[in-house]
Amino acid sequence: MIIILPGGGETPERVMNQIYLDELAYGENLIVLFPGFEEGDFKMDTEQRFLDRIAKDVVEKHHISKDKIAIGGLSYGGMLAVKYAEIAVRDRSRYFIPSSVFALDPPLDYEKMYGQFKRDIERNYSEAAVNEAKNFSKEMTDAIGLPDKNRENYIRESMFLYSEKDGGNAKYLMNIPLLIYTEPGIMWQLNNRGRDLYDTNSISITAMINLLRLKGHKQADLKIVNDRGIRPEGFRHPHSWSIMDPEECLEWILMHFNK
Repeated sequence: MIIILPGGGETPERVMNQIYLDELAYGENLIVLFPGFEEGDFKMDTEQRFLDRIAKDVVEKHHISKDKIAIGGLSYGGMLAVKYAEIAVRDRSRYFIPSSVFALDPPLDYEKMYGQFKRDIERNYSEAAVNEAKNFSKEMTDAIGLPDKNRENYIRESMFLYSEKDGGNAKYLMNIPLLIYTEPGIMWQLNNRGRDLYDTNSISITAMINLLRLKGHKQADLKIVNDRGIRPEGFRHPHSWSIMDPEECLEWILMHFNK
């Protein structure tokens, strides 16, 4: 089974209209789930419990091995996929430990994210960036507080913390195959959002993959792409489902199902 998680504000139907990973998976006799979510928060507790419930239902109905469930998504969906895997190992409180995790351009480091939100607001370059920063920074602080006053919350809830020597929760991914796609799109970021390389998700993604590899993770894979990001409406955006190579991703998932 493959569980494909939508980005923030996306519907499953919109995701299905942007990818064909599911069609390829059907050809391999895999069940593919596209869960839809109500609004959650930066702790993602509600979403994780929902994934527990639907995974259990499908496993029991179709007699699927819990050892052969891959999970992945774009942006917030990618964050949730990574976090679900980490918490499944850390707390032993989740229904399954994913056989593999794939993620498309996920923000990973909550400290870094908070700093980016502040910079976007201060720069006031892009209305889209400013509105997103204001909304997300409020949601973040409502859920886990300010970074300088709630350090333990950030360690506990962030998928990765560059400021922690062990990467924070990232250390719980050591035995889980991981594939991350990212498109830095730095000229797009400069021209459309007034952001520099420090503001991209690629910074935290490459830092986490590097840390895992240095610690001996043999299945932490990174795909950095260029000029693939296109939204369904036809305009360029590096933070898009199109940065994924579906054939490549499915081959990678199947490889880890068979181990």
